[in-house]
Parts: sequence; C-alpha cells; structure tokens
Amino acid sequence: AEGRRANHESGGERTVRPVKELLRDQKAVEAGLTLPEVVGLLLYTGPMFRLYNALLRGFPGDVVASLEGNTYATTITCIVSGIIKLSKCMVLPAERLVFR
Repeated sequence: AEGRRANHESGGERTVRPVKELLRDQKAVEAGLTLPEVVGLLLYTGPMFRLYNALLRGFPGDVVASLEGNTYATTITCIVSGIIKLSKCMVLPAERLVFR
C-alpha cells in the first residue's frame, strides 16, 4: 500500500506509510517491534521530533514552555525501546563513520 504525503515545517515532504504496513516490515518483524514502538518511531520521524527533541535537550525555551509540563514519558520510552531493538538487528556498513 502506498502511503500519503505529509508536508514538513522545513518545507519538505515525506511519505507516511500506514502503521499496519510498518508492523509487517521485514526489519520491524525481525526486531520484534510492538505497535506502541512503531507508532512512537513514526511520530519521532515526523513533526513531533521538534517537541521531543526540545524536551530532551531543554531548548529552545519557548518550545519547552509550550509543553506545559508534558514530558511524553511513555512515548519517549517506546521510541527508545524501538531504537534499541532495531539497533540489535541492523548492521552499520564498515565504510560509514559515526561521530559521537
């Protein structure tokens, strides 16, 4: 199934695939991702990244203040869990440099 196009604040676009399709993705199945993890990762790769990133970094201050104390604790936990699971079944190409 083809996903729908979504506009980004940055002016770009992305294809949003249906959650059911993402759950059946080979890597999602291999990693054992749950529905909450897939939804969290989908949100994180979209416009919600701005809010989650501001919350985790503590800036920009106006964005953090706009959250009114919402910590998105459950969503961020699902995102972290999904990333950990995916990292265990993904191989970084030898020629790829990672800077930390």
